[in-house]
Amino acid sequence: MSTIKIISFGRLKEIIGLDFECKAENTDRLLAQLNEKFPDLKELKLRIAVNEKIISGNTELNNNDVVALMPPYSGG
Repeated sequence: MSTIKIISFGRLKEIIGLDFECKAENTDRLLAQLNEKFPDLKELKLRIAVNEKIISGNTELNNNDVVALMPPYSGG
């Protein structure tokens, strides 16, 4: 299992708090862990970026990856 850094923005920062490290082998498992630890996340849609690239599906995580959790955004 890889050690990754979690950073968050906007409303997600209010729920999660300070950036932290955790262990997960992929983004699906990571989200399951985060939803268990922070139940308020379950009700929010969020975007996920791994190493500054937005992903749309389950992605394998490697040691020292940085996972950013972002609230949904809209263009205009």
